[in-house]
Amino acid sequence: MKIGVRALPIVLFSYLNTFCALGQKHIINQDALWTSYSLKLKLNDNYQIRQELDQRNYHNPWRQQQVLSRTNLEYQLGNGWTTAVGITGVLQALPNDPEVKDYYTQKEIRPQIELAYKQILSEKFLVHHRFWSEFRFLETEPDSYTYANARLRYKLELKYIPLKKVSLKAFDELFINAGSSIVNNIFDQNRIGTSIQFMPLDHLGFEIGYFNLFQQQKSGVDFYNRDIIKFTIHHTITVKKNKA
Repeated sequence: MKIGVRALPIVLFSYLNTFCALGQKHIINQDALWTSYSLKLKLNDNYQIRQELDQRNYHNPWRQQQVLSRTNLEYQLGNGWTTAVGITGVLQALPNDPEVKDYYTQKEIRPQIELAYKQILSEKFLVHHRFWSEFRFLETEPDSYTYANARLRYKLELKYIPLKKVSLKAFDELFINAGSSIVNNIFDQNRIGTSIQFMPLDHLGFEIGYFNLFQQQKSGVDFYNRDIIKFTIHHTITVKKNKA
């Protein structure tokens, strides 16, 4: 697992950065439930459109957290490599406190670019690496957006296929902020979790999982520690296949 070993220092950095100073930090614990629809529209053997729709809610107490729509055009580079470009639209409920019922919403737009590599270890084991850059624009006035910062993401995922229609996944994803406005929170967040995916049909299935999201705030001393259950419906539509 050569690429996985090279990526290990990046993952370790996130933990070192997070845990070295926890003694003086203020940590807010929250629970959330995310539901997602993930569509893959296969245009041909080289191109596909990926569409994700997420509804994210706090749990206990119940309140909306975020609504997200992400669209990517993906291209197969070959030898397990893919690249993609796309855009994400976010509707964020603020403040980030489920006890506050009289909340307001902020819009955000995120253009993004992606590079990914699928590493086949055996018939049952796969490792997926995803490198992702997104550029965050926040709505400051009605229909007027201001650039905030860039965010770099790296996700390492191990996939085990014990049965033909069943997959088990474990992942760790690191988020790093970049830009002149970033002072105290270069480390943005870390997500670590696991899930099980069941595909009763080749084109339709579902996935349920748990992950922990640990996020640093702009102050540098405040953190969100979120326990999240996520349910996803996976759907694939093939438009046209290339001729052999």
